[in-house]
Amino acid sequence: MHKDEAWQVYAPNGEPIPGSSWDSALDNPEKSGSSAIVGVAVVFLYRKNSEGELELLWQRRSEKVDRFPGDYDISAGGHVNLGESVVQAAVRETREEIGTIISEEDLNFVTMRPFNKNRFAWVYAVDFTGKEENFHFNDEEVSEVRWISFDETDEFREKYAKAPLKKDSLTFKCLKEWFLQHGNL
Repeated sequence: MHKDEAWQVYAPNGEPIPGSSWDSALDNPEKSGSSAIVGVAVVFLYRKNSEGELELLWQRRSEKVDRFPGDYDISAGGHVNLGESVVQAAVRETREEIGTIISEEDLNFVTMRPFNKNRFAWVYAVDFTGKEENFHFNDEEVSEVRWISFDETDEFREKYAKAPLKKDSLTFKCLKEWFLQHGNL
């Protein structure tokens, strides 16, 4: 999180409210008791390894971050900034967090859902099979990335992921269903 960002605020139906923002320096709205709803773009990079096994990319959060230092997190993601589309946020967060460039066309929509009273999450999958792994951790949020077999995702998540992901089985069920529907599992 960058303290100088203004996050886009959404109506209860998920539509952005033009010109309405939440100052990221105030931290997350749910902590303040605000009714503001903010959006989060979630990106899962996946690939088929040389044995044809599906893997997900996980990032390890730097020890320098204030929330969940050293814990594993999704490939990339973060809040939608004021005036930014969710797709633009997904592309930006992937570049900022793990230093790899994806395009809007690379994003495959998986699901959208509220994940607490103040946040909607749009979840995307990006096929990284055969692409160059040119990861750079420029803003000191991430210390490393690691490919994990999709079959081991639940166990890995429960052991090593940041606290909110440990409880978030719904997103991973949706992701699994998306992989099944698209012939990846």
